[in-house]
Amino acid sequence: MALFSLQELDIAEDPYILLIKNRIMEKARGLMEELEQDLNHYLKTTPHHLPEEINLKHGKISKGENYKYLPYVILDYPAFFTRKDSFAFRTMFYWGHFISFTLHLQGYYARKYGQALVDHLKVVDQEEEVYFCVNDSPWEYVFDKENYRLLNSLKSEKIDSHIKNNDFMKISIKLSISENHRSSDVMLKYFKNILMGLAKNNS
Repeated sequence: MALFSLQELDIAEDPYILLIKNRIMEKARGLMEELEQDLNHYLKTTPHHLPEEINLKHGKISKGENYKYLPYVILDYPAFFTRKDSFAFRTMFYWGHFISFTLHLQGYYARKYGQALVDHLKVVDQEEEVYFCVNDSPWEYVFDKENYRLLNSLKSEKIDSHIKNNDFMKISIKLSISENHRSSDVMLKYFKNILMGLAKNNS
C-alpha cells in the first residue's frame, strides 16, 4: 500500500489548491484570447508579407495537463500546417516555467525563410534574448541546452546545417510568468521583427 508523505497529505486535503489552479488556467486561456486579438488587429492594420495561405482569420487555442507532467495552454496564430510544411507563430503558457513566443517553420517555409530570418534577428533590436532550437525534434519547448541555444551564440554554418538536416527551424523568446503583464508588448515587438525579416526575403 502506497503511503502519502506529510507534504502530499497537506495538498490532498486542501481543495483550494486545485480551485486556484483551475482559475489560473482559465486566466491563461483568457490571456491567449487577448494576445490573439492583439495580433489580429496588428495584421489587419499593418502591411505585411505573410504567405497568402496562412490563416489570419482566427487562431487555435489548445490546452493540456501533461507536458512533462505539467499543464499548459497554447495559441497557434497565425498558422498553417500540412504534413510536410508548417508556418506557425505559437504562444505557450507553461505552468511553473514561462510564457514563450515561437516561430516554427517547417519544410518549404524553413527553406525559404530560415537563414535570411535568422540573419535579420541576429542584428535587430530585441530586448528579450532570442533562442534557436537545436533539437532534432520540433515538439520540445523547454529552454535547456539540449533544446535551445542563444541565437547569437551560434554560427551561421551550424544554423544552416540544422535547417538542412532537420527541415525545420524554431526561434523563440520567453518571459517569466510573473511578467505576464508585458506579454502583449513583448509579443508584438518580436512579431514585428519577424515580419521585417520575412519582408527582406520577399524584396
